[in-house]
Amino acid sequence: MEPDPSWKRRSELRFLIEAGATVEVVKSGQTVRATTVNMSGGGVLLHFEETSQLAVGDEVICEFKVENKVENDDAKPLPYWGVGSVVRVEDCRVAIMLQAGGFSPLDPETGVAIAPRI
Repeated sequence: MEPDPSWKRRSELRFLIEAGATVEVVKSGQTVRATTVNMSGGGVLLHFEETSQLAVGDEVICEFKVENKVENDDAKPLPYWGVGSVVRVEDCRVAIMLQAGGFSPLDPETGVAIAPRI
């Protein structure tokens, strides 16, 4: 996981992470698939195959297809999901500011985070 070199002009360090993502628009229930471009503690930049129909202000729930393999005590796992709003749309790229997230996957039937197994 390497930091994005443009981090100096950003409010948070961003990491170049490529992972699958599913984005659900809260008001319409529409679900679209994307790929992450980069992630930070407060947001994610997504790339869509086609120009996105998302608009600034749309509330979304994102699920990320990440492998949370922590190899040492210093490593931090990536979130499985996040809730946020669209803050920028540029053709096939959409920036989302995350207000909350979780490190456990969501149950597909209930939408509730699955408790991690210990």
